[in-house]
Amino acid sequence: MTTPTQPVARVSERIVVRSVDAALVAQIGRELTVPAPVATVLVARGLTSFDACKKFFNPDIADLHDPFLFRDMDKAVTRIMAAMSAGEQIAVYGDYDVDGVTATAMLVRVLRTLGAQCRYYLPNRLTEGYGLSDKGIRELAEGGVRLVITVDCGITAHEEAALARELGLDLIVTDHHEPKDTLPTALAVIDPKVHGCGYPDADLAGVGVALKLAQALAIRAGRGPELWSEYLDLVALGTAADIVPLTGENRILASAGFARMSTTTNIGLRRLIEVRGLAGKKLSTSPVVFQLAPCINAAGRLGDPRRGVELLLTQDPAQADAYARELVSANEERRVIDARVQEEAVAWVGRNCDMERDWSIVAGDAAWHCGVIGIVASKVIERFHRPTILFSFGEDGLAKGSGRSIPGFHLLDAITECSSCLESFGGHAAAAGMVVRQDRLAEFRERFNAAVRSRITVDDLVPTVTADAEVRMADLTPRLHAILARMEPFGPGNMRPVFLCRDLKHRFDPRVVGAKHLKMSLTDGSTTMDAIAFGFGDRIGQVRSSPRVSVAFSVDENEYNGRVSLQMKVKGVAS
Repeated sequence: MTTPTQPVARVSERIVVRSVDAALVAQIGRELTVPAPVATVLVARGLTSFDACKKFFNPDIADLHDPFLFRDMDKAVTRIMAAMSAGEQIAVYGDYDVDGVTATAMLVRVLRTLGAQCRYYLPNRLTEGYGLSDKGIRELAEGGVRLVITVDCGITAHEEAALARELGLDLIVTDHHEPKDTLPTALAVIDPKVHGCGYPDADLAGVGVALKLAQALAIRAGRGPELWSEYLDLVALGTAADIVPLTGENRILASAGFARMSTTTNIGLRRLIEVRGLAGKKLSTSPVVFQLAPCINAAGRLGDPRRGVELLLTQDPAQADAYARELVSANEERRVIDARVQEEAVAWVGRNCDMERDWSIVAGDAAWHCGVIGIVASKVIERFHRPTILFSFGEDGLAKGSGRSIPGFHLLDAITECSSCLESFGGHAAAAGMVVRQDRLAEFRERFNAAVRSRITVDDLVPTVTADAEVRMADLTPRLHAILARMEPFGPGNMRPVFLCRDLKHRFDPRVVGAKHLKMSLTDGSTTMDAIAFGFGDRIGQVRSSPRVSVAFSVDENEYNGRVSLQMKVKGVAS
């Protein structure tokens, strides 16, 4: 590889506008009596009829699908009910991220409410790794467990499933990850991504799949939705944190769950909300993903993930307070580690990567904590916009890796092409984990880069900001903002609407605020609006030197000295 003499610059974005049917936009605008920018956003999202828009703006848990549409659901429920009747020990086996932690806590609560003797097991990320482990299976069997139900893991655990069977454990797998060519040997496999599973929504998070099992148990036990609806706050937390599409059932679950979260009866979750300073505030995707979820994730990233489950299971206010504060502290420690690893990873790219040749980034170091490399990989992508895999080297000669993708690139497919280099791997289009021998990392780097180059073009290495509609500044009214707010919860598949305003002038000189953010005041000659561009501080020279700019932005509210006004939250700038 070449060694650049200058630091690698941040990749600048291109701005494009979605193409929509103007006649449909006019029709939706008339039928819903909404401004043209709103109608344009709705049509761009495939909402082209009055009824579709009505369902979108009014998500209802009554519209959830029948859980028994899953091929193996009846088999799973029958076995669980038999275990409860016989007084058998049941274990819920979860993953250590927020999706797995919330799924574990939710299902344990439901099973205990139904009278089950139920415990749980979460693997230690640092010593056991992801998913079902030999250690976990043996420990549960020795502890008298006879039925294991996985949540958010298990779909690729062929060897562990075989061990469970050998030890006399019945295994029910509930997962949402991509299966391999064959399924693990289990009593039942409930995963919407399994071919022929029968379920119409393949985008559920792990906690969403676990909820479908809870729904089915409620039906079989003659109970109503009150058995599981109480835990929709946990479902929303896990769903949002796992960055799955907030469409279909996920939109319904997140919407209902965020509404419940503000007045949650879960003592631990309520205390975490309070400690994070969110009490009394509207809770939706952003505060959940960026303020609550990282605290629960931090426990698993730095060691024992059970603290997150115990927070969500405890009925003791003192314990809830202790767990909440411990998790917040762990998250602060994690952020310090993140910052150091990110700085070192970016420096590694500057020393070792040739942006002409290297369409991917594969790096590793013994000092990089394996619990944060996934987060840091996402940060590296924000800067360089290339599929990125970071590895943490162990003393055993193995390197544990975590990868993240860019839009339009299927990470797992590319890794599968290189699988002969790997000891193990798994994941999906956007994220994956793997283990490689350190002496084969260079080989993997070359093969992965080749796989990336064969799947994308050079244009894919430029981040694209897609605006839903082009607007005039006069369109940006409080009424527009109020209607857009009803489109929440936002997330993948239903991102916060982005607009484009062209040919704007600076009313005042742009300035950097908070070390790395760009503050602007923009005008089209008749209307003026403040704009904030987070992370754009290094672009101030380009922006200042441009007499006119076009900006892609979302419409946000800004409160200052008790005064609330609209502002542009900038996603892209073009001269």
